Amino acid sequence: MQYITIYDYVLLPIYLFIFYIIIKRKSLKLADAELGKIFMTAFLLRMLGSVAYSMLVQYYYGYGDSFTYYGGSKFITDQIHANLNNISYFFTDTKDIERFYLDEGNTDLKGYIAANSSVAVMKLAAVVSFFSFHKFLIISIFFGLFSFAGQWKLFTVFNDITGHKKQKLLAAVVLYYPSIWFWGSGLMKESICMGALGFIVSIIYKSFVKKNIQLADWIVLLPLLYIVYVIKSYIIIILLAAIILTVIFAYFQQVKSLLIRIALSIVVGIIIIVSLNFLNFSDQINDLVEESYSQLESFQQSYKQNQDLDETSKAGFEIGNFNASLSSLLAKSPIVIFSCIYRPFLWESRKIIIFLSSLETTLLLLATLYLLVKTKVLKFFLAIFSNRYTFFCLIISLLFALIIGFTTFNFGTMVRYKIALLPFFYFMLFYIYIKLEEPKKENAVISTT
Repeated sequence: MQYITIYDYVLLPIYLFIFYIIIKRKSLKLADAELGKIFMTAFLLRMLGSVAYSMLVQYYYGYGDSFTYYGGSKFITDQIHANLNNISYFFTDTKDIERFYLDEGNTDLKGYIAANSSVAVMKLAAVVSFFSFHKFLIISIFFGLFSFAGQWKLFTVFNDITGHKKQKLLAAVVLYYPSIWFWGSGLMKESICMGALGFIVSIIYKSFVKKNIQLADWIVLLPLLYIVYVIKSYIIIILLAAIILTVIFAYFQQVKSLLIRIALSIVVGIIIIVSLNFLNFSDQINDLVEESYSQLESFQQSYKQNQDLDETSKAGFEIGNFNASLSSLLAKSPIVIFSCIYRPFLWESRKIIIFLSSLETTLLLLATLYLLVKTKVLKFFLAIFSNRYTFFCLIISLLFALIIGFTTFNFGTMVRYKIALLPFFYFMLFYIYIKLEEPKKENAVISTT
């Protein structure tokens, strides 16, 4: 089915020009000229990613989640056009929307329109469609614009932490990284979550680290938390866990006595283990597994034709009979985390998209190995555990890698899902790198700010 039409191509340059003018004006207001250039470059890459991804799913794959969300949004907007009272669909329970959809004799989205996460994206796309003539490409660049705005906020947080050092390098790994602007810019869940996550981290940092609490920020924060929780609840759970552990870590840093630190660590460790056993953590894992399976079932034919689901396109490891218990997670976590962050390897790719992803993961692996060698391994971890920001980034990266690694079935899916952890993991490496670059006197003791 043709989702991108001639009207998309007619409207695309008009909308891009409008976006460009708005972003250009904002870039000129930035105090630092270098930041202005970074701002514009990041924006242009997001727009490129939005259009390129849309064309990929239309002309190469011929299917994709984006079309599902687009179809659902069209159903909602069509109902509103038919009867203005149907604007209540935006506030209607998912089960009722599914019933309305099936009552109309529709079947194409059966299953997807029953999922809260999918319907949430459909509703957001429906809202955007009123400003985009309901054209697929235009909706996609709106999603890309939101993703860009949120990731820019995250970049400014990282840039503030490092004192604006090596801004171009930071931008290269946080904003310009190809997977981030390509897989996080279209009509997808990832675009919403990447954008929202950036805003959420920025508001929390501004409120609790910079001590600048503003009501307007919290009015924005609450709906963002809700939206991300509905779309991908594990992101909020991971973020909350990372914040709590970082607060505990920061408190430990203030304790002078080593014995007291050890005692407190043991107590906190016991509390965490007991809490995880009581939390309904397995439900979050199983929800992700079911979502991945439903995608594979819905697109089974297309996968067979286009993806060749053989040993070379699977996620790279077998976890056997999956058990979401704490003991099972811990036992299999090392290989799962490593595979999520550093795979696919170059020799594991037969398709051009997987090959490009393998180039990125190779770069990431080489960057990690370089820092491990330069710091003689021990100082690498000392650097991480001497700073609350690098500790936070490590925790959030490992938790993302653990969850995503356990719930993906092929490299293509894993590459898309793991973009949420990449800015944090790369910032951790970047922070260690700039500390190595500092004069020996400053580098002797790594800052604990």
